Amino acid sequence: MESMIHDMAERLFRNHVSHRLREDAAAGQCPEALWTLIEEAGLTMAMVPEEAGGFGVPAAEALGLVRISGAHGLPLPLAETLIANAVLASAGLAPPGGRLTIAEGAALRLERRGAAIHIRGPLTLVPFARWADRIVTVAALDGTDHVLSLPVKDLALAPGHDLAGMPRDDAEVDLALTEADARPLPRSIGGMRELGALIRSLAMAGAMETIVKMSVEYANDRVQFGRPIGKFQAIQHYLATMAGETAASRTAAEMAADSYDTPAFALTVAAAKSRSGEAAEKVGALAHQVHGAIGYTQEHALHHFTKRIWSWRDEFGTELDWTTELGRAALSSPRDTFWHFITDSTAQGTPA
Repeated sequence: MESMIHDMAERLFRNHVSHRLREDAAAGQCPEALWTLIEEAGLTMAMVPEEAGGFGVPAAEALGLVRISGAHGLPLPLAETLIANAVLASAGLAPPGGRLTIAEGAALRLERRGAAIHIRGPLTLVPFARWADRIVTVAALDGTDHVLSLPVKDLALAPGHDLAGMPRDDAEVDLALTEADARPLPRSIGGMRELGALIRSLAMAGAMETIVKMSVEYANDRVQFGRPIGKFQAIQHYLATMAGETAASRTAAEMAADSYDTPAFALTVAAAKSRSGEAAEKVGALAHQVHGAIGYTQEHALHHFTKRIWSWRDEFGTELDWTTELGRAALSSPRDTFWHFITDSTAQGTPA
């Protein structure tokens, strides 16, 4: 199954995600036709159980789609929709179809008014909000986490964008939802912050793999002083460092995906997001060193990927945020030594 769904996504993105499409998206044009193809392929429903109308692909395999989309610089909310549909299904809400996105809902205030739940408050830097049909988030009511499916047409949006030109909009929420769009979770999933950090870690790993590939190809093609610059020891060192950072990031991100919906999820996500964010800084900087001036030009594809990883490293928690989480978990661990904490797969610590 993993090979089939991943091969399908690779073919789809390779054939349809071009430099021109990324340029147009950065200029504000949503690639509607490509989204239709993505939905027709069923990629957005991969994590939804079969009994809820999805394909029931194991989470670790389905989340591999996020890494692949990152590797192609996909300018659409596939990762967000994939997670949003899974969260909706976990609360017994039917996936609505269309483009979905996610946001942290900690600032929202919920109040029960008869059969409805009234929601007020801000959502900040929501990915692709203006291109989405709904924003899915999690917020607490009477001490219980509730999944909320917010129709974008009923929200007040303040448009913004990230470094790569992708929509990052603020939204002001003031509406009432029925149980068709707001329902308690049977058990806590830790909020949208961890799930957002997971998909950003996977996307960064995929984008960095593309950056490394582009840098190796350029180093082999670019001739300076009579030989390819890839023959120079300094460039070889840059490329080796980039490859090592990327491999470590992918490993950490895939460990987090493997632990989805397990007690270890919070810690593995913290490790993945902090490791990927650290790598993004180094890989992006070294890629531009290898490419020189051409890597900064609008015509070259490199900037689409480096801008993405630099933006993603700050979304859903920075390295400082997540390393702080790891430190607190280690200090609160019941294990006798720190070594036991990092080698025991059942170690959970205490969330901050």
